[in-house]
Amino acid sequence: MDVAIASPSKVGFMKYWTIAAAVIVAIIVLLRFSMPYSLPLSQLGQALFSPDQNSYQQVILHYSYFPRLVMAVLCGAGLALAGSVMQTVLRNPLASPTTLGVASGAQLGVAIAMLLPLSAWHSELTALFWMTPKMFAFVGGLLATALVFLLTARKGFAPLQMVLAGMVVTLFLGSLNMVLILFNDQQLAGLFIWGAGALDQTDWSGVVNLMPQLGIALLLLLVIQRPLSVLQLGEDVASSIGVKVGILRITALVIAVFVTSSIVSEVGIISFIGLVAPSLARLLGARRLIFQLLLSTLVGAVLLLLTDLIVMPFAGIAGELLPTGAVTALIGAPCLLWLLNQKSWSNTQKFQPDSEPQFSEQRFLPVFAIAVIVLALLAFVSLFLGQSQLGWQVNFSANVLDLRSPRVLVAIFAGSALALAGSIIQRITGNPMSSPEVIGISSGAAFALVLGVLLFGSVTRFEQLLLGSGGALFIMFMVWWFSRKSQLSPVKMLLTGVALSALLDSLIRISLASGNEQVKALLAWLSGSTYLVAWSDSLLLIVGTVLLATGLFACHRWLDLMALGNITASALGLNTYRVRQCLMLFASMLTALAVIVVGPLSFVGLLAPHMAKSMGQYSARHQMLLSCVIGSNIMLLADWLGRNIWFPWQVPAGLLASLIGGGYFIYLLRKQS
Repeated sequence: MDVAIASPSKVGFMKYWTIAAAVIVAIIVLLRFSMPYSLPLSQLGQALFSPDQNSYQQVILHYSYFPRLVMAVLCGAGLALAGSVMQTVLRNPLASPTTLGVASGAQLGVAIAMLLPLSAWHSELTALFWMTPKMFAFVGGLLATALVFLLTARKGFAPLQMVLAGMVVTLFLGSLNMVLILFNDQQLAGLFIWGAGALDQTDWSGVVNLMPQLGIALLLLLVIQRPLSVLQLGEDVASSIGVKVGILRITALVIAVFVTSSIVSEVGIISFIGLVAPSLARLLGARRLIFQLLLSTLVGAVLLLLTDLIVMPFAGIAGELLPTGAVTALIGAPCLLWLLNQKSWSNTQKFQPDSEPQFSEQRFLPVFAIAVIVLALLAFVSLFLGQSQLGWQVNFSANVLDLRSPRVLVAIFAGSALALAGSIIQRITGNPMSSPEVIGISSGAAFALVLGVLLFGSVTRFEQLLLGSGGALFIMFMVWWFSRKSQLSPVKMLLTGVALSALLDSLIRISLASGNEQVKALLAWLSGSTYLVAWSDSLLLIVGTVLLATGLFACHRWLDLMALGNITASALGLNTYRVRQCLMLFASMLTALAVIVVGPLSFVGLLAPHMAKSMGQYSARHQMLLSCVIGSNIMLLADWLGRNIWFPWQVPAGLLASLIGGGYFIYLLRKQS
């Protein structure tokens, strides 16, 4: 008797239909639970197309619920389309609007547009596209993309380098955006939560504006999809048959940035859809470019729609709007972690020592002495020079000194702790763009403290120490867990840290949106503030940093050997696996100490080791010593500027440190390009 065996094509066909049916059922069920009012099917059709103005249920459905659903579909489709284009053009499976900093640049452009008096010029200028918030978002996205390209040009636009450069640009632009919010809280009220991706609508105007823009972008991509398909075969092949690779790549990226900026100007930043949807499309079997673009668009629309349908019933429980864009990271970050486990990386992306030193060796003592002199001058200025109601004054009063001394000490030792942590991470990963905030340690400590306040209310300093340390160690455990099969590969550790950092940042945004006043009070601390620190805080930081630094300097030879590469270090008898675990434990504890007292800080741990190396210090001991002083200088300068430049208002030192350090770091990397 013949036995019928299903062919592979039939099996695949049935699989796709099963997935489609499951998605449709899930959408129907979620629509039932998320709909604010249960109406008969005939009335639902009426509410969608021609609502009865005397029925408040139909009015709310027509002007709020249905536009939100359509907006979710449009935004998901657009972001997935932009992500698919970026991954195709750059041949980088980790490229997306958020990982390359495009969304942050667009959000900054929207904030700037909101601060300009465009309404006064409406009749003359704002009717033109180039004076609308969308155009500002478009320009901001283009500038962010260009910056990432400049930072990664020397590395040949390698996927790992582009993701880390995108993280750096995102941190820098995010700091600029936060400064604007702090100084313009009236004009930019709600931008913080809106920036996390708020899909709520009050009419159909957003849908009407966005739909033709996405349609035009899709048509343009379909026009150039044939040369884009050829580009998948490689630049050499494409050039040999007459494709102008440079012009094609720029055109496709401009379209992707336009789509992203249009969406950001409407709803804010929505994370991970542009990264996950193209990956799922390829997993579903899309190989040809045209199918990848169309299937990615469909998958992105479904993903964001499902996410928003899940979020809507809980938005009221949170007390305020629960931003859908932040919740997408809860789905996207695990997908990114899965993608990292599936992806095999080329040899050019693995840990390798620098074969071509960029700086000549310099004598340590003269450079260190100059850095210490600068530190002493900054400490003197911070203690005795400042603004008051009477203007600038040099004040030697004991009361003033008692107020300023803890801040100065905290700034010095927080900068030192983060500089040491950054030195460890950069040396064992061999990447100058890695740091405590990039690898997720800062976010882990910060989220643990936010969660503690959310669950238990006020917490004591000892409880803060336990929570912060536990959060930092937990993130390091997760990085180790996901990287253990690759023997703690630096590439896998960095990318895992990036995914976890994005996940925790989204959870912090969700916590801030919960309406809890005690959590909201942490906003200044989350920006890295030395405001109101006490002597006990400085004592905790001093003792902890000194003890950990002592143990770390005793292990400085490990760091010297690790810089030679895994093979060489192992040949010299070093257990690189255990050593990397031990060193990352030091980095976690140092970061947790700084975060507990000052809050999460960006760029100090990134910039200080890089500057020390640029000054000709290559040995671990010399680099760490000089990094400590440079980190202290950055924090002291940021704290003093934050206290005085906009007196009587105070800007968190962490934000200014991000602006100072981030700007200089970008300058350094561009100078080396």
